[in-house]
Amino acid sequence: MAEEKNTIGDTELKQKEMEAAGKTEEREDPRQFLVSAGATDNYENKLRLYDKALNLDPLYFDAWLQKGFVLDRLERSKEALDCYNRALEIEPEHLGIKCLKGFAYSNLKDYEKAIECYDEVLKVNSEDVFSLYQKGSVLEKLGRYGEAMEAYDRALEIDPTDALIREKKLRLLGLIYKKGTLVDSTDSNLN
Repeated sequence: MAEEKNTIGDTELKQKEMEAAGKTEEREDPRQFLVSAGATDNYENKLRLYDKALNLDPLYFDAWLQKGFVLDRLERSKEALDCYNRALEIEPEHLGIKCLKGFAYSNLKDYEKAIECYDEVLKVNSEDVFSLYQKGSVLEKLGRYGEAMEAYDRALEIDPTDALIREKKLRLLGLIYKKGTLVDSTDSNLN
């Protein structure tokens, strides 16, 4: 507590000295950089602004989150995972970041790790429709059609109005009907 008072006192003293010298120190607010990043459509500019915010506050959760999201959009998913891991160091129980990690792993075609991320979210919130949908998509990519269908069905039980999940399920049903199986097979293209 004494250190905190000293730091505050030192800062106030420095500010008074600068005012006496005719200078004022403007403190940059890292949140302002995120506002500016939100106003631009250029991803490289966004990244530059997130880095500025993180230089001012390396524990700025939202900057790590947004930077990871943009990196993933730029197909730089390994770097995105680094950002998401930094964000989880700050807020270890944040389910949204865990879900975004699943998305990044999926982009890297590391489907088993993606499923682990979605399962981690679903252990805490079994009604997370987005995680169920994403898990179903990954299972479908792995050719595990029955499990994918289960994930889509569970998501539709929770939100029967979700048109995207309904469309995905109907497409999968057509694929299952065409292949005649709930599991993809390496020799299925021979038929």
